[in-house]
Amino acid sequence: MEFEHRCRDLLPRFARRAQELAFHVDSLEGPSVLSAWTSAHAALALATLDASAAAAELRALYRACQRGDGLVASERAADESARARRQLEVGPLFGEDERSILIAPPIAAYAAARLARAQGGALRDLLECATRELDAIWSRRLPPDTPLPVILHPLESGCARSALYDELVEQDTDESWRDESATLLRSASACQLDPERALRAGHAFVVEDPVFCGWLLLALEACSQAWEKLGDTSVCLKLRIRSEMIAEGVASRLWWDEQDVYAAWNRGRQSPLRAVSAGGLLPAAARSLLEEGTPKRAVDRHLRPGTSPLWVAQGLSLRPIQRDDRAPRTQAGAAISPLAHFWAHLVLVHADRVGDARVARTSLETLALERGFHAEFAASDEDPRAGAPDDSLWPALALEMRARENAPG
Repeated sequence: MEFEHRCRDLLPRFARRAQELAFHVDSLEGPSVLSAWTSAHAALALATLDASAAAAELRALYRACQRGDGLVASERAADESARARRQLEVGPLFGEDERSILIAPPIAAYAAARLARAQGGALRDLLECATRELDAIWSRRLPPDTPLPVILHPLESGCARSALYDELVEQDTDESWRDESATLLRSASACQLDPERALRAGHAFVVEDPVFCGWLLLALEACSQAWEKLGDTSVCLKLRIRSEMIAEGVASRLWWDEQDVYAAWNRGRQSPLRAVSAGGLLPAAARSLLEEGTPKRAVDRHLRPGTSPLWVAQGLSLRPIQRDDRAPRTQAGAAISPLAHFWAHLVLVHADRVGDARVARTSLETLALERGFHAEFAASDEDPRAGAPDDSLWPALALEMRARENAPG
């Protein structure tokens, strides 16, 4: 298959080695940083090509980034040059242990559970790392009197410049975003990344985020299934109970009834942060929410090809795309996104809408083959980057999408 051959040729170009660790970066132009967000996604893409390479990616991630308390740092720079370049982009990100002070959504735990469920006891060590990560999020990121964990910086959502945060973070320009990011990093560090202290100190970003909570739900469910397959019913039950509690919190606190989508909640001000986004669909992939009913409403409104402002003829965007009578009108943040395709596909497969899921996957493959492997694509047929050299691994997520269609469980 042409797409798979292209991925096999492409992925080695994103491989890096540093400090006896092998990992992948998401861009040929970016600094050499082991990112929990990127490595977890890379492992999912690699799993269909080489399961042992996917497991090695996750082992490197946990070895480099998991702290003694179980939390997984969002990043670790390969060297001082990469560290300095990254901090120039976002502010004082790294602590004294060379790891980021921030965490990331537990996609690594989800990926580890997926691999362990397929391969059994040989990957028990990865499943144990994943479970420690989930336990740590449960114990360290739930402030008092709330059923949901919080993030303390936009970077912890994986989608740092989300439309959900427009009222909290100035992000109209790269310069203003860097300044705001650096200020929030200093404030979060002063609070020792502790939610209760952050709330008492008036830290400006204490947020229940649908992307973070969605991945936590998915990871809890996947790890529970993996432990069940390994015969450990006690851990399985613990994770299942937690997933039910998180699902209840997501449904009651993050659901935006007017727009049939999940949004964010500002824990500091006890007020919603609302915008329609592809990230706001991710919790709909959680099976623990399916019986509650909101996932079906989200799918029916936002994931029907051709009828959703997130889904135009060319593909799916992270933000709604405004249209006029003739063609989509692209604004900042509204380009076609491989991540939006990946999230939509996961939701659609779990909703037993495999036909629509296949449309999402094949449209991404077509874009990558026709225009190149890029982090985003123009929401029109005239793409100024079409034919430019491949520079992003994100379209390779279509490999995981294909595997999902063949084994949706």
